[in-house]
Amino acid sequence: MNSYIYTRLSPRNRSHETQLAQLNAALPGATLFEDKVRGNVPAFEREGFSQLLETLQTGDTLAVWWLNVFGADFRQSSDVVEHLLSKGIRLMTLCERLTFNPNSSEASVLLSVLKGYAQVERFHRLHAAELGRQALKADPQAWKDKFRGRPANREKHHQIATLLLAGQTLQQVADEVDVSLSTVKRVKSRIIEQDDEGQLRLRSKHHRKK
Repeated sequence: MNSYIYTRLSPRNRSHETQLAQLNAALPGATLFEDKVRGNVPAFEREGFSQLLETLQTGDTLAVWWLNVFGADFRQSSDVVEHLLSKGIRLMTLCERLTFNPNSSEASVLLSVLKGYAQVERFHRLHAAELGRQALKADPQAWKDKFRGRPANREKHHQIATLLLAGQTLQQVADEVDVSLSTVKRVKSRIIEQDDEGQLRLRSKHHRKK
């Protein structure tokens, strides 16, 4: 039985070295696997994590700082935890001291909680997206006035607005629509001007808390 540590190196995480030191202290001699990718890249699509999965064997222990290292939302995190448990891997977190032991009732309860949060999160995203679509349909002229320009630009602006109202981050939207970050920010500011119900502000506030 071997011990492993998995981290995602982010320039925004100024506590990375401190967290890594605590992980090493919790599992002395553990082998480190690390990815240098954006948090919105699913764990199963990361090079370092894929190599880790190929290395892990039944009975091994994996330590992470917190579950968000596996993905940008609860669904991605719960999928990874469920996969690790199915392989017989013991998972530890240090931010909040949790231990997921394979085939244990405690792990089943914790996994159920994660899946529950994932369902709630998905519901709120779909609800916010629907509210955004309704707002655009209710006043199409206002939308056209705000986004004058080439038809291709208007179509992309519509995509950007829908994704923002669905809870995507600025960078996630920029990557998915293939536009610059500044373009996404401009669209966001224009949406806020018409966002009487505060849906975009609520979604942004929700994501900053996570």
